[in-house]
Amino acid sequence: MTYKQIQLQNRGYLPEGIEPNYEHTFFDEKVMLLKSKIATERTLGARLLKNNKSEITVEHLINALKKEKKLYTKIEICNTLIELDKMAILPLIMCLGQIGNNQHKTVPEKEFLKDSYPLPRDIASRTLIRIGKKAIPELIKKVKTTDRAVLSELIDTIGHINFNFKAENIYQPLMSCFHRNKTDDLIKWKIIRAFSGLPESIAFLTELNAEIRNKRLQKEIERSIRLIKKNNSQIVFS
Repeated sequence: MTYKQIQLQNRGYLPEGIEPNYEHTFFDEKVMLLKSKIATERTLGARLLKNNKSEITVEHLINALKKEKKLYTKIEICNTLIELDKMAILPLIMCLGQIGNNQHKTVPEKEFLKDSYPLPRDIASRTLIRIGKKAIPELIKKVKTTDRAVLSELIDTIGHINFNFKAENIYQPLMSCFHRNKTDDLIKWKIIRAFSGLPESIAFLTELNAEIRNKRLQKEIERSIRLIKKNNSQIVFS
């Protein structure tokens, strides 16, 4: 085995194709693999659990995701949660802002200059994004939360899904959220970014741009307006 292969195994990498060897593995055995001290066995457990579509499976996977440190094992856990689809949505929402410590805590000084929507730093958010538009109704239900860490990642998730797949009925909930959090620059920045995929927000953004004094928020407003105009060139804006 090469040094590179050993490194990959240590990070939980497991090649595809070995699953048929475990087709008669019982549920409890899969869970034991998921809890193994060996990263590749945890990866295997997560992969095999795709065939056990139940709430208890989601619970085991979420608990594993909260503790997992190895890259490829994390990826496999998330892949299985995506396969479990709708039953994983609410448990993932409840994890927003809780896994890892890479989320934005304040508005970053550095601008995001690409025209794509930035991928959230939060692993639960990224997993929900891959589940897609079907996650939007539950996400919108939670947008009134007073938990700032959850709300911050929630907005990112809604914004990313809408920017790429065009969700419905999200403008008013986000507007209400903006006004509820008018003293919180991070939440306002996240909502301004989410508005980049909502043409109906352009009048509000234009008015806000004339009023706001925070230069970093102004830059994000200008970026959102530019993206709306670019992506909806058939609409005539005054």
